[in-house]
Amino acid sequence: MEKSLIISITVLVMINVIDSISNSVVGPSLIFYVTEMGGTQEQYGLIMSASFLSGMVMMTFYGAWVDSNGNKYKAPYAASFTLGIIGSFIYFLAILVPKGNLAVGAIFLGRLITGMGASGRTLAYSWVATAIPREEQRTTLTIMSLTKCFGMILGPLLNILVLKVNTELVISSKFDIVIPINQNNSVGLIIALGEGILFIATFLFLGDPPTKGGMITDEKPAKAGLKDIWEAITHFDLFSCLLATFVAMFNFTFYSVAIPPVASHAFGWNPVHISNVLALQAVVLFLGMCASMIFSMAKAPDILLIGFGNFCFVVGGVITYYFWTIDATSLQFVVPMLIVSLSLPFIGPANRSKYTKAVHSRPGKCDLAFLCHCSMMLFI
Repeated sequence: MEKSLIISITVLVMINVIDSISNSVVGPSLIFYVTEMGGTQEQYGLIMSASFLSGMVMMTFYGAWVDSNGNKYKAPYAASFTLGIIGSFIYFLAILVPKGNLAVGAIFLGRLITGMGASGRTLAYSWVATAIPREEQRTTLTIMSLTKCFGMILGPLLNILVLKVNTELVISSKFDIVIPINQNNSVGLIIALGEGILFIATFLFLGDPPTKGGMITDEKPAKAGLKDIWEAITHFDLFSCLLATFVAMFNFTFYSVAIPPVASHAFGWNPVHISNVLALQAVVLFLGMCASMIFSMAKAPDILLIGFGNFCFVVGGVITYYFWTIDATSLQFVVPMLIVSLSLPFIGPANRSKYTKAVHSRPGKCDLAFLCHCSMMLFI
């Protein structure tokens, strides 16, 4: 593999790690920030949904941008990180707004804009699809997914430090302009810092996919019309991948959203306790990714890995139904979550690999990047 490709993949790995650290910090603390500012659990769920919804809309925008600018990635990524910085600062400053619906609305706006930026991370999949040989894509995608686990493991360490934050930022002593900084709103500053680091790294080191070797041509990408979209939906190989993505991400997102409020209500856990459980989840994801990568290198069929992942979903779901009761122990709370977590490493890379192969088997029917972003839209 060329040196430029290795450097670019390193940048994408760096994006994965920092993003997962940020998610590991904001995920456990968001419910506490919302309630601190006078919000409810229903508003917490609405804020989470808004972040995903804005991301869903923007994914297609980023894909169309790359298609229209000759497969160049720096500008779309720069826009993604800029939105992330703006949204994170709004999230941080929401503590200055009077408590109640206005403050919750500020948090909502911050997460909405941050979600618009975060959706640009899906560009990594189209980058791999156009820069890496098809036979190496599943292994590459597995390695990239594997790196997210490191950030999830580091997240609890950062949460321990954030839990002790209780200070003020004096903007002007003359006009008495002071910004309180606590364990909840300081998360916005952490995310903004991470977005800034990624902005610089991407601008300096991320290269565009090579144009030689027949992987990328100078031809202008064809735009998909309604007929092409319908053909894609009715094509079994494509639709089955879209459906598998929808089921996997719905289940995983459901657990991600439910864990903080359930743990807080049932056990009185704070963000550090919750992030410790998420770190254990990251270990399971890491082990699952390692196993998935071994099977991938052994040329195991995609359908076999996807089938095993869905089996874990079924088992985890059934155990959740019987274990998540009002008098459940912490062990009963954690075990189903870990079983569900084991499924994603097997479904994710194998499903994306199967999807890419299905797209390449239908040349000229519909633009690859467009279909990739359509599948990512189902993450909502």
